[in-house]
Amino acid sequence: MMSALQSWDVVIAGAGLAGLSMAVELAAPEFSHLRILLVEPRLAHVRDRTWSFWAVPGALPQRWQSLEQTQWQQWRLSYEGRSVETSGEYAYASVRADVFYENALKIIANSPNIIWARGSNIVEVKERDDGLELHTKTGQMYLTQLLLDSRPPAAAAPSEWVQHFSGWEVTSQTACFDAGCVDLMAFESSAHGLHFIYCLPYSATQALVESTWISRSHTSSNYEKELRTALEKRWHCNDYDISFREHGALPLWPRAQVDSRHIVRIGRAGGTLRASTGYAFCATLQHSRVLAASLKRQIGQLGHLQGWQAPACKISAVDRWMDTVLFRVLERDWKTAPRFFLDLFERVPSAPLTRFLHGQSSWQDRLAVMRALPAAPFIRAAMGLD
Repeated sequence: MMSALQSWDVVIAGAGLAGLSMAVELAAPEFSHLRILLVEPRLAHVRDRTWSFWAVPGALPQRWQSLEQTQWQQWRLSYEGRSVETSGEYAYASVRADVFYENALKIIANSPNIIWARGSNIVEVKERDDGLELHTKTGQMYLTQLLLDSRPPAAAAPSEWVQHFSGWEVTSQTACFDAGCVDLMAFESSAHGLHFIYCLPYSATQALVESTWISRSHTSSNYEKELRTALEKRWHCNDYDISFREHGALPLWPRAQVDSRHIVRIGRAGGTLRASTGYAFCATLQHSRVLAASLKRQIGQLGHLQGWQAPACKISAVDRWMDTVLFRVLERDWKTAPRFFLDLFERVPSAPLTRFLHGQSSWQDRLAVMRALPAAPFIRAAMGLD
């Protein structure tokens, strides 16, 4: 049986990184007159992932800068006996999801105008003259003027690019890991995609180790075998306990979704994921901040939500184009592809490279990246000759 139609000023679909960060922004006093509903399938938030980023100046909005982080000043890439180890002006940082969740949930709990609808998810959206009619799997119906939609993009088609991974947090009985250096990409040879092992060492005996692939979505992986092999052969780690597991599959170029004047996509659905890196943490937090600031101006000037033009996530069109060219080159020969990454980290100074990877690059930074790569294959790919 369908429920009666409930009216809300704002509905946030999904309470992951994007939904929670948006709700935190809307917990500010300026929005206290709005009735906000947060629709989330999970009944509780527990640790389910780890987010990483380059700690360049301004990477995190001010409200999140006090989040507990683990940071490293050194990182390493390796492939077929070649290794490049770099120390940088900007640290590589990671945040556990449960730390972020705890901070966000405390802020939201202090805002009586934000109401939870847990154990529910939106399955149908209907456009009406007076707003959007939302239907959930459990039969609730909501009417809203604004849907902030963080629901993931549609599943990738078999031919589309996906970054997929599985990771274990392990505790070893013996000292196995170099606690001062992140293994960003320990490449494994493959003809089917880019495969590498990623390791965040928290101490000599504890680390998060992930097997990561960038490939077409139809590519299958034996993550468990890959992780066990990496732990045994790379780190001589044979006696360990697994305390946490995480996995994910991120479409790198999600198909465009049709919006309406009442729908604003946020998070990965709103384009915060950088295809060449798989990073979206900082961009998602920054986009939530920008959206809230724009919405505050709208309400201050007009006193209502209608007609609001939401600012899009600002990932540079040049960076997106460079990512496209990179993938055209990589897929020509996956076994050669890792060498391009080692060349980048060996030839480009740390500061401009990390700014480029983070998405804060200048034209000088981009030129430094271009000069570090072999000209012929990238020019051909840029001109569409491959």
